[in-house]
Amino acid sequence: MPRGLWLGALALLPLTTVCADPAPLRPEELSPASYAFAHELGSGVYESGGHALQVYRIPLAFEMGTWRLTLPVTVGLLDFRSSDVLQLNMPSGLGSVSLVPGIEKDYRPTGNWTITPFAKAGYTRSSSQAPDAVQFGTGVRSRINYAFGDVFTEFNVAAAVLRGDTPEDHFVRLRNGVERVLNPLPNSLWRFAPWVQIDMYLHAPLSPVTGSPAQNVQSTVGISAFEQTERRLLGIKMPALGVAYRIAGDQSGWYLAFGRPF
Repeated sequence: MPRGLWLGALALLPLTTVCADPAPLRPEELSPASYAFAHELGSGVYESGGHALQVYRIPLAFEMGTWRLTLPVTVGLLDFRSSDVLQLNMPSGLGSVSLVPGIEKDYRPTGNWTITPFAKAGYTRSSSQAPDAVQFGTGVRSRINYAFGDVFTEFNVAAAVLRGDTPEDHFVRLRNGVERVLNPLPNSLWRFAPWVQIDMYLHAPLSPVTGSPAQNVQSTVGISAFEQTERRLLGIKMPALGVAYRIAGDQSGWYLAFGRPF
């Protein structure tokens, strides 16, 4: 993907405008899960009481023989809106920065079926008085290729241990989704992939900002664009770029998605 397009995408990260203009939200006012599980919940715009927390996850991965090393970098921005980009304003606060490396490996029971067990562990550094967090996670995902598209299933268990007196939190999630890759233009290097995703939490984490349990069933609809050649920069495969809408109660909203969803 051309470098100019990536720079433009980064400038357009906030995709939701909040009409109210409340007092800035301080990092210590966030519920622990709003940043401890940001790398697991994925990119999104979380709102409550006129406040906004925007989370963006940039997926990085390295192939190591038959193994894959994942290095997702997640950044949370406090009360940053679309109008701030136009006015060249900076975010009122950096809620968190997470680095949670992991390792995974693909197995192919059949030609069209891939099973990938994975494990990850890392650290989230938060700003101000909010406690830092250590995260652990493990699970397995499955992808089956059909003529109409790819069917994806993932079972994931994750826990976060926060420093200080803040209690730990965890979640158990079953994720199901469908993705179809399209080639609208003959001989084009670009591919577009609409997708649908449904998350079912057997134990839901705390909702960002509100501090109450998140909605047990959440759904997302989106579309991603990527190059067929999978261009690499400094040995890192350039992730897909897309836009999606999450339906999840107080966590509903548009967001810019880095990487394909599955």
